[in-house]
Amino acid sequence: MSEFHRLLLGLHAQARRIDRDQALLGAIGVGAIAYTHQVDSVHRMVTAPACRWLLADEVGLGKTIQSIMVMRALAAQSPRPLNVALVVPDDLVSQWEEELLCRGHVLALESGEEGGAVGNVVMRLVRPSRLLAGGKIAATRIDLLLVDEFTKLQAQVRSDLIAASRIIPNVVALTATPALHLAATRRELMALLEPEADRIAKAEDGDILKVLAEREALAIDRYGNQFQEAGTRRAVEEAYGLYRHLIRTARTDYPDALPKRIYQPVRLAPTDGDVERAQTTRGYLDAAKSSNLDIRRELLLQVGGRSPVSLRERLSTLRRSSPALQTAWQRIDSCLRAEFGDAKLDALIDHLRSVHARDPEARVVVVAEDNPTTDYLRDAIEKLADVKVAKKRRSIGAAEVLEVQIAGLKDALDDFISGEATVLVAADAAREGHNLQFADEIIFFALPWSPHDIQQWIGRIDRLGTKGVAANRRIAITPIVIDESIEEQILEVLEGTGVFRKSEVFDESEWELISKAIGAAADGSGGASWNDAAREAKILGESYDAWLQATRLPPSPRTAIATRCEARYRSRPYAAPMAEVEDSIPNWYSTRERAAETMIKIAREDYLDVRGARMGDQRFSTMWYKKQPGPGDLTLPDLDTRNAWYRQAYITRRAAIECPPRTHVVHKDPEKRQLHFFDHGCTLHDSAIAAFEMQTPSTNIMTEFVAEYPVGHPALQWVGRRLLVATAELDLRNAISLDLETILGLSPSKASKPEQDARNQAGRNALAQFQADRRWMIDLAPPEMLFTVYVDDGDDMVMADVAASALLDPIHDGRVARQIGKLRTSLSGERLKVARSMATNRLGKLRHDCLARAVAAVRNAVERRRFAVRADANNLIDAARSELTAAQGLDSTHEFNKAAQRGAALALELAETSWTARVSRLEGLEEAMQDAGHLTNMRMFWIAPRTSSDEGR
Repeated sequence: MSEFHRLLLGLHAQARRIDRDQALLGAIGVGAIAYTHQVDSVHRMVTAPACRWLLADEVGLGKTIQSIMVMRALAAQSPRPLNVALVVPDDLVSQWEEELLCRGHVLALESGEEGGAVGNVVMRLVRPSRLLAGGKIAATRIDLLLVDEFTKLQAQVRSDLIAASRIIPNVVALTATPALHLAATRRELMALLEPEADRIAKAEDGDILKVLAEREALAIDRYGNQFQEAGTRRAVEEAYGLYRHLIRTARTDYPDALPKRIYQPVRLAPTDGDVERAQTTRGYLDAAKSSNLDIRRELLLQVGGRSPVSLRERLSTLRRSSPALQTAWQRIDSCLRAEFGDAKLDALIDHLRSVHARDPEARVVVVAEDNPTTDYLRDAIEKLADVKVAKKRRSIGAAEVLEVQIAGLKDALDDFISGEATVLVAADAAREGHNLQFADEIIFFALPWSPHDIQQWIGRIDRLGTKGVAANRRIAITPIVIDESIEEQILEVLEGTGVFRKSEVFDESEWELISKAIGAAADGSGGASWNDAAREAKILGESYDAWLQATRLPPSPRTAIATRCEARYRSRPYAAPMAEVEDSIPNWYSTRERAAETMIKIAREDYLDVRGARMGDQRFSTMWYKKQPGPGDLTLPDLDTRNAWYRQAYITRRAAIECPPRTHVVHKDPEKRQLHFFDHGCTLHDSAIAAFEMQTPSTNIMTEFVAEYPVGHPALQWVGRRLLVATAELDLRNAISLDLETILGLSPSKASKPEQDARNQAGRNALAQFQADRRWMIDLAPPEMLFTVYVDDGDDMVMADVAASALLDPIHDGRVARQIGKLRTSLSGERLKVARSMATNRLGKLRHDCLARAVAAVRNAVERRRFAVRADANNLIDAARSELTAAQGLDSTHEFNKAAQRGAALALELAETSWTARVSRLEGLEEAMQDAGHLTNMRMFWIAPRTSSDEGR
């Protein structure tokens, strides 16, 4: 490779390194489009005084993606590999594994598996079943705890996680249904997120909710008279509010981010068989009541309404212990044997034929709810509608074989995901944990009686992540019910909640009330009626969220803030000058992707062999070396040097990611290759940047490159003249530092275990606080790469910074500029002195302006930061003080109690010292930034553009 190309490649790699910190601290590197609310939420989580969050966005808004973005940012800013513990229900493991690999460039290691850091992350999967079996989380070795569906985990697992979270510095819990209306659940979640408040409650033998309520009350007493100022109120909410660590985004906050729903219920006249099944099922329930048989009446009614085969399977378990029950049982049996017909099945087949006549590739999810109905529909649809059907049955069996069942269930979806099967018939096992946003329609053949279940089902397809503009997409929601049946009555109640059309954000308590009203009306117990259930649904649909009634400082809306936050990133320039795309609005997100492609294209000139490929609809590229590397040649750690069989597959543009995304591709041979997304956190990307930057040739004011540019290249407007390119970096990250020895002091040689524990925990706290403040500062004042260009115009040196983007990109219309000479410039010493002085002064001016903006950004934010960290310091100090008071109440005649008292006293002292150090660090930050604001990695060189010798041919 010519030194000219090596130089340009190195500059692009350098800019890519700088871009990492500019790209939301590395979070933007995930393989997914970052939506407005996600950018804001992740920004909030990674720049807050402490990263401890309950991410409770509504179904389909990308909570998993956001948690991966947080992980990637923490890893990018960590000086050592980030140790992550992932705790998810067993039936969600496969979904997480796919998302982690596709989006986050990492795989979770199972217990007992060995593995090193990947993208500066070591992630371990902690299965709830392992914790129940006595396994433990090594909390002192974990930097980030990710927990999915915390409220649905077993009580012992939740208790173990709460205990671990007191030590782990960063915690993100995810759930769409946080059940915060329940005091018991709220208490557990707050213990997970607010360890200091939990310590106070334990030390004082009190209630954490009371501790947090008192914290709110004190803040309101102190700042309430300033609440007319919206900024002050928000600052108090975020520092002292009960839900200060809660992020709860509703779909209605961002109506254009999701597809539009088409609700099209199908109501049918019943067949004789439908009527007979309903009557005989009701007859058995009447017989059960007269025989004093305890039976779940609503469950039998649900089964009777689903399908004949579902009722047939349930029939085998129904009691016949009295003459009345025997007679009723026989009537159901006779009805099922008669096969009078199934109106819903007929309508389903007709509907599917119509859908596929309009669009043969349309994909449809059919909700069957149970296994007998799933099998029944799969067989019927394949036979009568002539389409291939995938099915996902309900998991059954012992916990120890659950992993095997989950693998089988995942395999059952493959045909549907690939598009080979256009219909998926699914039992309730598919209701959660599967992203099916590529589907066009969901049909409720069996209608769940719970509005929460309806919401979860629709959320499988009505979610972020599809290709194209979400607002232009339409999804159909089609319940099929029999006229005058229980299901039709239930449908009318559910319609009253709005769940089919707009995905209401209800409390689980509200869902439960509606479900109970439906059950009572279906059973006719206690005089309940369908009008009562419909009235309940309407009232609850219009009611206030009960979970907000627990706080006096409810979270304020963030849509406007989120829009500004996202726009700040969208409008910022890329780290290196890049030409704008003609007739296109400047967009930093897409410019970053073009920059990565430009870097790869330059590397193709000598280092890499890059080829386009395709698997189905997924387009991708592969890379290997242009020739097998020899000793001393450039190599990438992720690119095996043995032969071209070890090519790596990758994509650079998020718009190219298929839905659902592929973890692996096959190209020319049966071998599966991981499909990398080429961005920060991907080891292929990161190792390439490091290697490309390392090979950059040295240059100085005497270095001149003569380069031929292809016809039409914008650099040709300076043909016949020399251009001096000067670059440098401004990196303020070292302006913030941590001196743990000053905070902790020297450790006594004979310190007791409580004192050692206090010192260790104080050290962990101080480190977490420093890392949080460092992320906050870097976001406000990220590293910058500065460029200036001067043209030797004969009599003068003329600034031409606009030329930088043209000179950095040697490619035009698929052709590449080439070096035709590298020489020692012929300019006189005096001329070079003037040029150097002008370029240096210009870089100094750019440095001054950049530094001034960075200092101003910190100055404008530091007072609010201090307010927020003061609240955290108060919590830590109050917790230590409460524990000291409790320890002082112990019998001091015992040495271990004396040790506990010394440990508690030391914890209080260190908490106060840590606060003093933290506030001092913030107050001194402006001065430290001025001291650190010098230029590094300065480089100068000349380029003399020439017209390509091929131009005249």
